[in-house]
Amino acid sequence: MQTQPAVKDKAWPRSRVDYFILSRLEKENLTPNGDAESLTLLRRAYFDLIGLPPPLEVLEGFTKDQFPAVVDALLASPEFGARWGRHWLDVARYAETSGNTRNMAYVLAWRYRNYVVRAFNRDTPFDEFIREQIAGDLLPPANDPARRDDQLLATGFLNVGTKSLGEQDKDLYDMNVADDQIDATCHAFLALSANCARCHDHKFDPIPTQDYHALAGIFRSTQNLSGVQTNNVTKEADAMPLGPDGMQRLAEMKQHEKDLADMQKDYVEVAKKRNTMREEIVKAGFDPARKPVTMPKEMAEKMSTLGTLDQDVSAWQKKLAEKQKTAPVPPPLGMSVKEAETLIDCPVYEKGEIKKPLAPVKRGALSAIPVKLAAIGPKESGRRQLADWIASPQNPLTARVIVNRVWQHVFGRGLVETPDDFGRMGGKPSHPELLDDLAARFVRDGWSIKALIRELMLSRAYQLSSASRADDPTNELLVRANKKRLEAEPLRDAMLFIGGSLNLAPREGSPVADKAKDITPQGREVGRKHFLNDLPDDTTHRSIYLPIVRGAQMPMMQCFNAADPGQVIGARSASITPVQSLLLMNSDLVMLQAENFAKRLPGTTDDEKLINAWRMAFCREPRAGEINSMREFLRVKGDWARLCHALMQSGEFQTVD
Repeated sequence: MQTQPAVKDKAWPRSRVDYFILSRLEKENLTPNGDAESLTLLRRAYFDLIGLPPPLEVLEGFTKDQFPAVVDALLASPEFGARWGRHWLDVARYAETSGNTRNMAYVLAWRYRNYVVRAFNRDTPFDEFIREQIAGDLLPPANDPARRDDQLLATGFLNVGTKSLGEQDKDLYDMNVADDQIDATCHAFLALSANCARCHDHKFDPIPTQDYHALAGIFRSTQNLSGVQTNNVTKEADAMPLGPDGMQRLAEMKQHEKDLADMQKDYVEVAKKRNTMREEIVKAGFDPARKPVTMPKEMAEKMSTLGTLDQDVSAWQKKLAEKQKTAPVPPPLGMSVKEAETLIDCPVYEKGEIKKPLAPVKRGALSAIPVKLAAIGPKESGRRQLADWIASPQNPLTARVIVNRVWQHVFGRGLVETPDDFGRMGGKPSHPELLDDLAARFVRDGWSIKALIRELMLSRAYQLSSASRADDPTNELLVRANKKRLEAEPLRDAMLFIGGSLNLAPREGSPVADKAKDITPQGREVGRKHFLNDLPDDTTHRSIYLPIVRGAQMPMMQCFNAADPGQVIGARSASITPVQSLLLMNSDLVMLQAENFAKRLPGTTDDEKLINAWRMAFCREPRAGEINSMREFLRVKGDWARLCHALMQSGEFQTVD
């Protein structure tokens, strides 16, 4: 932990963070902006913490003295998990299809998504969050069955990545899956790119190819339980049973299926005998359905046997029908992982060529990080040891990486501008001592994400005005608050919210399985045509619950720079394009919400409604000129819905000051 810096203006700081910020500003002879207005700060906090605008009633009488209580209430809101869980899903490269040439549906991926929301809501300590996602299946089972399920579902982190499910070469398939898992793990938790070392030693960071293949051995000694069936990759077909009796119910299902198969086999044998006997009788010139008065003794015996066999077939049919009725209720299933039956030390492949294996490397971690990895037993993949190694308080990267990610989402820019790359090619920290101090205290105080966010939001630095400054145009030193454009999800959610249509209930079930018309025994292959036809975005749930299909994102998500689910995304790109305006002008969803917005405007006079429309859209009182502009718009257009639509398309609606 760093020594708190000295500052000249001792009256300015409100928190330890402020001392670091102000000390740096004073060294550069800069002074920070004044404080933001109270309602500006309120709107900023609502969008940063829950991704929604403040309700109209919260605006009335709000003062800055109430701000700490507002922050606490928002941190405790279930909507916090939906907002901050989405940030992590960007990092976890979350999607509900496999991508690549066979874009198969991950119909169980939604359970990992909902686990992430729950984890942020209950403020799971981040070191525990790491261990759950890398090795949740290997942790001591939680006493609460729901928490045990979450331990299993957390390992969906390893499973929701891109997979080449059409790959014919099994060794190459396994290596590619391990490559994705190495990439996600190293980028998400360590902000390092290890994948360059698949073919050669890393050219910039001290990651030799032996280290890469040491990690690959850990993940190739892990079996993925994806619930995805294809002709090529049968090992992905299994899924993890959930619930306190999930394994027992799965065993009962398998036993029932075996018993049913055995009965079916016996039934087929009896039916075959009956059919053979019937053919013999017909061949002899007799009708099996009509027994003549006289016939040879041998034929009479055959007719008698046929009658018995007909009775046996009917009896077997009844038995099968009864057995089918007693089928056990299947347990809920989730994407997860488990230790592979065959554990391997992965060979180094010459220049990455799967057909050119060299000597194997013992399973292990990155040698450049000065943390001792616990010994990996011969019957262990090493995932538990890897998870402990990453989550170790002595790991110099883990706490700094997550603190930087949190800082970025709170302040709009990371202390390190490259949140996924802390290597030599990444950005340098603008305030290295502050990052070190925050990381050390984050670990010391229990790895609490909510406590860290609270400290940052109650700092004076967070509560500054965003007014532009010529003396620090890039705002690297934080002389002001950063203006933030709403991402795709909070923009869509805000429209649904002010339209009174937003459904805040968590969404369960697979959106990529809804309305599916082409389920096959091998699973559902989702192409662009199927995506557009079967997966409309007309749900009123929060946008985190929209389907995410690799290769074909929802129009609003794609248009407003949603994360690419094919890779770890710590910072989304930002763009302003004509297509965005066209979408907001012509979208049926946006038009409907504008109409709903207009219908629910409170007030008995036009002016009261105009003022409340402005408050609901922008969380502030309209100025005289702004009221006059709205009056004129309404006079010319004569349509409240069109006025509301114009407000929702404005730059101020899409921006947080």
